Amino acid sequence: MQSNQHEGPDALIGGTRDMSRGLPLNRARRIREKRVAALQKRCRLAPLLEMYDLRLAEVRDQGSKNPEIDALSSLTSLFTGSLETIMKQIRAAKPEGIQLQNAVKRSAGTNFQGLCEYALIRWIDTTDLPLNVGCNAPQSMKDELTIYGEDVAGPFRVEPDIDISIWEEGGVPTSPLLLLSAKTSLADRAGQAARWKLYFDIHQATCPHIPDIADCPIHRTKIKVKTKHQVVHAIVTANIYKMNTEKPQGELESGQCRNNTYMFKHKYTTRMDDIEVRPEGWYRFTAFPSLVANVFGYTLTGL
Repeated sequence: MQSNQHEGPDALIGGTRDMSRGLPLNRARRIREKRVAALQKRCRLAPLLEMYDLRLAEVRDQGSKNPEIDALSSLTSLFTGSLETIMKQIRAAKPEGIQLQNAVKRSAGTNFQGLCEYALIRWIDTTDLPLNVGCNAPQSMKDELTIYGEDVAGPFRVEPDIDISIWEEGGVPTSPLLLLSAKTSLADRAGQAARWKLYFDIHQATCPHIPDIADCPIHRTKIKVKTKHQVVHAIVTANIYKMNTEKPQGELESGQCRNNTYMFKHKYTTRMDDIEVRPEGWYRFTAFPSLVANVFGYTLTGL
């Protein structure tokens, strides 16, 4: 199996670096271990994680030099392959009508997020990166990542729509913070992530004309964010909608998708089958580890 991790705007340059971080590294490993155990205890997610572990073993047996990276190419196929098992679990609870629909949507969304998080932890565990991984924003950072502002209707607040966060153990208030929104559908479920990202980008704008233009959106909305972290926000999709149609790009070129993702520099898809066509600016999820390493200032051997 060929790895595609060199693809994308953050492909790594070869080299090595001593990444041993002593106590922070050990603490990060223990925290990740607890997170893996928590994910494995989720009854509707557990069958999917078992499928992933089997797939990872297959990739390793095929002689891959980076099996935990190459296995990222299987996440959409594993996700869709687990749907029948998950539906049996849902039906066993006997929900009806709208409750059934909501249970299916909720399980699909949280399972895809959990699968992505689990797979990334499995990869990070093969490195010496002292990184923590968690769902949502770290509890200690939620308030500082919440965006406050004003519009014609009055004050508003936008909490970060984050499905996976990665941060450095033992870091300082200005350390990098990598946020990942993981969505089964970008047309229907990426709106809140896009809103937070857009407001954050407005707040971070360095346009020299801002002080001189009273009608500038930055002045009108009075956007404030407390965080001092260097935030990088990426998005990943399973790209399962329109998958079995004449559209090999899935939903990636739909108007809704473009409207909800144009503000993201780092955009990934886990589908990666033989017929998928990715528009310009979209990359395979196997490129995401390179982004992780670049955000936190490391060069990983073997990529």
